[in-house]
Parts: sequence; C-alpha cells; structure tokens
Amino acid sequence: MVARMPNAILQHWRRWQPRLLHHGARVNRSLLGRTTVLGGALGIFLVLGLWQGAQPLPPSAWQELGLLAEGPALRRLPPRDADDLAAFFDSNGYTLARLQNGAAVPRLAVARLPRDMDDLADSDRRKALFLRSLLPLVLQANAEIARIRGQVIAALDAKAAGRLGATDALWLEQVADWYGAAPGDAADLLSRIDQVPPSLALAQAAQESGWGRSRFARDANALFGQRVWSDHQPGLAPKEVDQANFRVRAFPDLMTGVRSYLHNLNSHRAYQRFRELRAQSRAGGQRADAIDLAGSLSQYSEEGADYVTALRRLISRNDLRALDGLRLERLTRS
Repeated sequence: MVARMPNAILQHWRRWQPRLLHHGARVNRSLLGRTTVLGGALGIFLVLGLWQGAQPLPPSAWQELGLLAEGPALRRLPPRDADDLAAFFDSNGYTLARLQNGAAVPRLAVARLPRDMDDLADSDRRKALFLRSLLPLVLQANAEIARIRGQVIAALDAKAAGRLGATDALWLEQVADWYGAAPGDAADLLSRIDQVPPSLALAQAAQESGWGRSRFARDANALFGQRVWSDHQPGLAPKEVDQANFRVRAFPDLMTGVRSYLHNLNSHRAYQRFRELRAQSRAGGQRADAIDLAGSLSQYSEEGADYVTALRRLISRNDLRALDGLRLERLTRS
C-alpha cells in the first residue's frame, strides 16, 4: 500500500512552492548552492520516509502479505445450536463415515461452536460434531500455507537466478520476518512455511478445549490455549489459576484461531524440533506423521511429557490419522 501525503503537508507545499522555485533559480548558479538544496531535499524526504514509512506487521499479517486465498473459499455458517448444526451436516451428507469412504470435505466455515456442546450427552456425537466443525477450517488454512509456500519457492528461485524484482524481494523479506526465519536462510524459511497434519491440529484443539466445551472455546473461540500477556490483545483470564499473569487469547471467529495456531507452530522457537521432524519427512518423500510430531510438543503445555502422551492417545483412540488424506471439495467459480 502506497502512503499518501497528508493534506496539511500538501497545502504547505503549494504555499511555499513558488518561493522555493525562485530561490532554486538563484542558488543553482553556484556549486555550493546546489549542494545545499540537494542536502535539504534529501533531509526532507528522509523525514517524510520515517514518518510515513512501513509500519510493523500486524499480528495477523495474512491479509497484509497476501497470504489468504483469493475470494471466499468457504461458505460461512451462522451460529447454530448443537442439534441444529449436526442436523445441517447430516442433511448435506457431511458425515465421518462418508469421509472415511473418500468423500471430499464440504467447504463450510463454522464461525463459532455451538454454546450447548456440553448438552450433548452422547460423547461420540459430540466428538463427531466437533471434528466436522473444525476439519474444513484446518484444511483451508493448510491450503493457504501450501499456496504461500509455492510463492516463496518461486521467489527464492528467482532470487537465485538474479531476476527477483525489488518489490518481490521486499515481500519475501517481510514473509521471512513474519515467520521468524533466519535472514537469508532459505531452508529455515521453507521449514516454517509448511502444513500441519489435520489429525494433530484436531487432537490439540480437542485436548485444549475439552472437545469444544471449555469456557474459552465458548466465549472466545479459543481452541488451542494460546496465551497473551499484553493488555492490547483480547483474551480471557483463567478462573482456575490464582493471580495468573496471562490470559487465553480470544479470536473473532474459529478460522482466525486456526490460522494463529498454525503460525504459532510454524514460527515459535519452542517448536523448532517439530519443524525439523516435518522437514525431514518432506525431504524423505513421506507425509509427516502426527504421532511422531506430537513427541516434539512437550513445551506446548505445562504438562510436558504427559501432554504428549495424552495427544498420542487421543489421536489413536479416535482414529484421527484417517482424516489426514482428505481434501476440500473442488472450488467452483460462478
């Protein structure tokens, strides 16, 4: 986005322009005069550049960096109660049984989980509703990451060939900075811009939110237990922790929370081993396994090794790895 000169500066410029031009004609006759004018002009441009220059990237840089899919990729669903949402899924043929038989995942975006998830007495029914609500969001966020990875690879190839333009070079630098990659380290950057197995994302969401029944999931669209310490970021304070110096980060909708979770795994220094294991799987031509990757997430929770055990048990008992090969329905343009 190109910054525009404020109206006040423009008015002052119009007022002083004739005088500057007259003065410029006089000083142009001497070398000293030319040097003075050029130095003063450079100083003005530097001040304006610092004032009007690029602002720090926002926490959610997806839109600023063009990382989002072009156009609406998912059909947004308004809030519904649990029974109504389950009935809607069923009436549209969106069942786990059909997915296991190879059906594509509908492009449906649940904005927020039903507030009465806890009222579903049948735990299997509640789990199925939770998984169906979250799966399209995880697949869409992963698709966005795959798209940006392709763009980064193309930019890196152009850079190696000496034909990367200045604008694209700046974009690449900003993407690397947002992901926390080491400057100029292409391997480190690509290890960060990669997908997370849906089974692992779903398992962590289920573990952190109690299958969507927690207060944070209900009131803040927070499924992954991400914390904030700044008063400038929205969040909910935990009631169970006395004098907690953090809050659980709140999100405007579930999709924003999913994107933030993926970026957290792809950028935070605590998950370096996670990214290394994933990169090794890719280098070997294998799909990263959620059970293996879970072993690198002991720092995600204060429970440490017990958290890893709980994740692995949740993935296995609910056969979540069967969801890793699924794809969203083909996007059609009207």
